[in-house]
Amino acid sequence: MLTDAGIREAQRAQDLTIDPFSEGNLDSASYDCRVGNEAFVSGADEIIDVANKGLVIIEPGEFAMLVTRETVRCGPQIAAQLGLDSRYARQGLVLLSGPQIDPGFTGVLIVRVTNLAPRRITLAFEAPFLTVQFFRLDRPVEKPYSGSRQGQTGLGPADLEELAHPESPTLGGMVKSLSALASDVGALNESVARLEGSVSRLSWVIPLLVAFGIGVMAIIVAIK
Repeated sequence: MLTDAGIREAQRAQDLTIDPFSEGNLDSASYDCRVGNEAFVSGADEIIDVANKGLVIIEPGEFAMLVTRETVRCGPQIAAQLGLDSRYARQGLVLLSGPQIDPGFTGVLIVRVTNLAPRRITLAFEAPFLTVQFFRLDRPVEKPYSGSRQGQTGLGPADLEELAHPESPTLGGMVKSLSALASDVGALNESVARLEGSVSRLSWVIPLLVAFGIGVMAIIVAIK
């Protein structure tokens, strides 16, 4: 595993590139990538312009795809592993993406997360959220990465298609449905409680009315 000095050295040797690089995001044995310009949340109709909006809001149960501010290039002798920043993990955010960056990969990182907390989670533009650990292999790989993600610069149609299926219920939609159902049940319970209160009041009001009526009739009979 590369230390902070090892990451700097790998960059100087052009075995590794992190662009733009921020010294403040370099930890003792990792680098924290930041929230980038784009994001997409399940149930949304379009890509979120995070740079303009300033933040990404992930509701309870929702899935999201986040793009890193940095472009990462790993040489044929460098691999990396991904992990969610502990601040967001403690809030209930879970990383769903594969844990490895293959040797030879170049591009921004697109990661998938889901909010398992009972409250919304907010990520600000350029907030450090993804911890990347780099490893130097014992020798360069014979087959550097050359898959469909090579050179990616942002979210594409294939990414959006994964979360944009209105006919498929999402966890977030189910959470909202259950919340609405709970609200309806609560309102029904309140109505039943009010009805029970009304019946309870009638149980002693009716006898009083009957007694009053009998008394009036008695008075009328006595007068006659």
